[in-house]
Amino acid sequence: MVSERRSTIADGFARGTSLLRSGLCDEALTEFRAVYAEAEADGDPASMAAALCEMAWSSYKLGEIEQALECAMGAKWLWLRLGDRAELSRAMAVEAIAFLDLGFSDQAYDLSAEALVIAETLEDPAILAFALNAKGIVLTVCREIELGAGLLERASDLADTQGNDAAAAYYLVNRGFCHAKLAERAAALNDPETASAERKAAIGFTEHAIELAERCDDAWTQRVGFGNCAEMLALEGRFAAALGYLGRSAELPGDPGPSLRIHYLYTLGDVLLRAGNLEAAHTAATEALALADATGQIDHQVNAVSKLAEILEALGQSREALALQKRFHQLYVRQSGEIARRLARVEEIRAETDRLRSRAAILADQALSDPLTGIANRRSFDQIVNRLAGTPFAIAIVDLDNFKLVNDRFSHIVGDAVLQRVATTMVGQLGPHGHAARLGGEEFALIFPGAAETTATAFCEGVRIAVSATNWSDLGAGLAVTVSIGVVAGEGEQPVGELMHIADRRLYAAKAGGRDCVVCADEPVIVLADAADRRRWRA
Repeated sequence: MVSERRSTIADGFARGTSLLRSGLCDEALTEFRAVYAEAEADGDPASMAAALCEMAWSSYKLGEIEQALECAMGAKWLWLRLGDRAELSRAMAVEAIAFLDLGFSDQAYDLSAEALVIAETLEDPAILAFALNAKGIVLTVCREIELGAGLLERASDLADTQGNDAAAAYYLVNRGFCHAKLAERAAALNDPETASAERKAAIGFTEHAIELAERCDDAWTQRVGFGNCAEMLALEGRFAAALGYLGRSAELPGDPGPSLRIHYLYTLGDVLLRAGNLEAAHTAATEALALADATGQIDHQVNAVSKLAEILEALGQSREALALQKRFHQLYVRQSGEIARRLARVEEIRAETDRLRSRAAILADQALSDPLTGIANRRSFDQIVNRLAGTPFAIAIVDLDNFKLVNDRFSHIVGDAVLQRVATTMVGQLGPHGHAARLGGEEFALIFPGAAETTATAFCEGVRIAVSATNWSDLGAGLAVTVSIGVVAGEGEQPVGELMHIADRRLYAAKAGGRDCVVCADEPVIVLADAADRRRWRA
């Protein structure tokens, strides 16, 4: 049943990812919700977190920003708990973009900066590009446009190097947006030549984005690109080209969602107004306002009312235009108060995320713990040593001697009890000075942060003596248990895999040396017959 559920999770995630990359965001969101439910039932917090992050991104693309923020917050907390820094960076970047859309630029800046700091420490160009993109957008909206442009250029170059057309298309759209903002600034400074040059740069980047998005069938990025290009082309007086892009946008398959639909209609109305086709502009803007009213999206309502009033004024319908201007001011006042409502909603989301934690914390702890012994599992071990990378620490691999005989002679139930007692003994011996983890079967690992080899060896000797001296008779008459241990210490320069290989080699030396001993150096193996000598031996 569990394997079937995991297969369902993997299949659902693949379908959701494919739908999202195709721009079918509503269908993708439905798929990822189903994946989340399956993952929760399976007690799989990593899949829950991954689904939440994709739910956040799907919601963002649909214009459901508060829902995107809620999912991103949940994903961030889970990845933090699970210790996955790459996915944590991505979730924080999504959260930053959601905060920015809600109008909270300070929170967006802090989150995007932290996401980028994390991403810069990783060897994952895709995560780094996504974090660069997030901070680039935030800087652009916060009017640090040149800084934003540099980060967005790095993001698109990374995606291009990786051959990721979908990511590169999205980042290029944002580079176009950045240059559109530079054009706005130049126009405000009464510098028409610079404004036109920046608009042309914006069009160039966005057209390239559209080409890449078409190549990978990403309808969402195509829609955004078509709309942005149409706006820039209309400002350049190229109305036929602008309408051509909007026509291509209307022909794309699937439902774009209300937010993109409103933006399309608003842009169509603006282009038609500039082109002098006032009646058609009025029709498009009226439909945009009706849809904005139906969805209650106040930002879209403000824009649609303003544009429709402008069109009515051009049509000579001054009374109707004046009525809409009054409504615009009412909406503007409401929009200003919307920040307070959104702040309250953010606090609600934080509270809801806190409630999620009680269930998720249990699942995350289970994911990082060995179910039989209760100590750290292999995944947790990997996270601990990865965090210690670049610093001095020691590793020991511990293996129970002749454990198969214990299972064969006394039963697997007794064998499980032995593993549990050995784990408890190791934790007791280490105290706060190290970590114990079960790697699998009868093999364990001990981690000693900042410890020299002599210190780690002394602790390992304590573990060996404690296990050997334990009274095992309550589990089976004549039962005796010993362990062999290989120890290695590093100064932070050797890769973890190399240290593990050395510790494993020394463990085998301990086995070859007669078992029930600790090996902490690479020297010829000496097989000792006397048990007392064997316990004292160090190769």
